[in-house]
Amino acid sequence: MNDAVLDLQVVKQPLRALMYEKLVWQHLFGIGIDFRCAPEATGFRVFTYHKNGNIRTILGVIGFLMIVEGIAIDFFVATKSTKAAVILGLLHLAMLLYSFVLIKASRQRPICVSDDGILVRTSLLYCCWIPRSTLKSVRVLDKEVERINVPTVLWCALGDQPNVMIELTDAQAAVLPFGIIRRPSTLYVYIDMPAEFVELIRKRQATP
Repeated sequence: MNDAVLDLQVVKQPLRALMYEKLVWQHLFGIGIDFRCAPEATGFRVFTYHKNGNIRTILGVIGFLMIVEGIAIDFFVATKSTKAAVILGLLHLAMLLYSFVLIKASRQRPICVSDDGILVRTSLLYCCWIPRSTLKSVRVLDKEVERINVPTVLWCALGDQPNVMIELTDAQAAVLPFGIIRRPSTLYVYIDMPAEFVELIRKRQATP
């Protein structure tokens, strides 16, 4: 299953970071690229994470803080240096636009499931293709889990406690902001309908 962010893994840094920024701007203006999963994929299903989750609220709060704090800081800095105030203002504007893009992408980039595997996506923050052959287990998380900060674990839930854990037999490449590559073997994700997602994956795993 193709994805513009996932395709960045074949590009080397620092070009990968520049291409990620290019995708952000393309997504902001909605031109030149299609961020949707391919609906023609066999057994295609879509699972959202923005309807019941807090990702859009968290990003909205960050954007609001960029406006309030940005104005206050810019006015203060302007009393010392106009050039510095202009630079800070541009940085705050860029961060505000990035928050808006992430909110927009949270709706347009759902998690996609096909007969071949799972495309895990969280806005433009995380993207990982999991081939069906590498799936070890998938289960619903009924209790709060402690965040584990190790390279082999990817925490894909932003603003929410994850409700699904996906374990892999082999680590897979995941693309993060600015084209950073991680290779997790365990992913924690938040999905609006976790039980339905896990049931679908288990049924497909049980089918030869």
